[in-house]
Amino acid sequence: MKQRKKKIVADFGINIIASGILTIMLQIVIYPLLASRYSDLEYGTILTIMGIMNIIIVTLGNSLNNVRLIQNKEYLDKNVTGDFNLLVIFALISASIAAIIAAAFFNSSIDGATFSALIIYVLFGTLRAYYVVAYRLILNFKKLLISNVIMCGGYLLGIFITIQTGVWPLSFALGEIAASIYILTTTSLVKEPCKKTELFKTSFNKFMILIGTTLIANLIQYLDRLLIYPVLGADSVSAYTVASFFGKSLGVVMVPIAGVLLGYYAQKDFKMSKKRFWKINITVLILSGAFYVFAFWISPWFTGLLYPTLMEQAGPYIALANLAAIISVTGNITQPAVLQYAQTYWQIVIQVIYGLIYVGGGLLALLNYGLTGFCYAAISASLIRLILLYIIGHRGIRKMELANV
Repeated sequence: MKQRKKKIVADFGINIIASGILTIMLQIVIYPLLASRYSDLEYGTILTIMGIMNIIIVTLGNSLNNVRLIQNKEYLDKNVTGDFNLLVIFALISASIAAIIAAAFFNSSIDGATFSALIIYVLFGTLRAYYVVAYRLILNFKKLLISNVIMCGGYLLGIFITIQTGVWPLSFALGEIAASIYILTTTSLVKEPCKKTELFKTSFNKFMILIGTTLIANLIQYLDRLLIYPVLGADSVSAYTVASFFGKSLGVVMVPIAGVLLGYYAQKDFKMSKKRFWKINITVLILSGAFYVFAFWISPWFTGLLYPTLMEQAGPYIALANLAAIISVTGNITQPAVLQYAQTYWQIVIQVIYGLIYVGGGLLALLNYGLTGFCYAAISASLIRLILLYIIGHRGIRKMELANV
C-alpha cells in the first residue's frame, strides 16, 4: 500500500512537471513573443484561430484517448486487439476536413503557407493526443515527461523559424511533430491491426458520444474568443485572453492530472467509493482556492511583465476572468470520475446545460455589460457545471456500490 501511494504521488508529480514545462513554454515564451511581434488586432485573430484548431485536436484526439482508457478493461477481458487504428484514420480525416473549413473562414487573414502549417499542426496534434494514451495505459508517465520536453524543443525551433518567416503556426506545429515522432517510436499501439473486432460498435458509439460532449466542452473553453471576436472585436479577445491566462495556465497543468486519475480509474484493481470521490474533490477545492488567492495577488504583476502592451486593457478583468477559469479547471478534475462511473449520456446532459447557460448568458452579458458582464456569466456557468458533476458523480458511484453489495 505504501509503495502504491508513493507511485501515485510520483505520477502526479511527474505529470505536474510535464504539463508545467509546456505551460511555461507556451505562456511565458511562445505567446508573449507572438504578442510582441503582432498588433493587438492580429494577435487576437491568432488566438481565435488557435482556439478553433485546438478544439478540433482535443475533440478528436483526446476523445479517442479517453475511449481507449474507458474500454481497455473490456478489450483485455475478451483478449481482442484492433478497432482503434481504424478510429485514428477516421479521426485524422475528420480533423483535416474540419481544419480546412475553419481556416477558410479566415482566408483574408492567412496566406497559403500559414494555411498549410495549420493543417499540419492539427493532424500531428490529433495523432499525439491519441497515441500518448500508451503511457497512460501502463502508467508510465516518465515517457510522457520526455515527450513534453521534446515538444518544448520543437516549440523553440518553431518560434525561431516563425521569426524568420512570419509563418506563425510553425511555432506550434513543429512541437506537435517532434512529440508525435517520439511517441510513435516508443509505443506499440501504432502496430495494432487495422481491423474491426466484436467491440468496434461499442467503442465507436462511445467515441461519437465523447466527440459530442468534448466538442461542447471545448467550444465553451474557447468560446470566450468565439463570442467576443464577433461582438467586441479581436482586440477584446486579446484583452480577455491575457486577463485569464494565469487561471487558464492552471488548466493546462491540471488537465494531465485528470488524465492520471482516469488512468488509475481504468486499472482493474482500482476501487472507487463515495468517500474517496469526495476526498479527492475537497482536496482539489482547497488547492483551487489557494491558487486563486495566489493568482489574485501575483497575476497583475506577472501579466504586466509578460504582456506590457496589453496590460492596460486586461487589468480590470483579471480577478473575475481568473476566477471563472479556476472554477472550470476544478470541474475538469472531477470529470474523469463521471466518465468512468456514470452513464455516458450524462456527459451530454451536463455539457448541454453548461453550453446553454454559457452561450445564452455570455451573449446577453457581452451585449449589455461588455467584458465585465461576460466574466460574471462565465463564473455562473462554470459553477453550475461543477455542481452537476458533483451530483452525477456521487450518484454514479453510489449506484455502483449498491450493485456490488
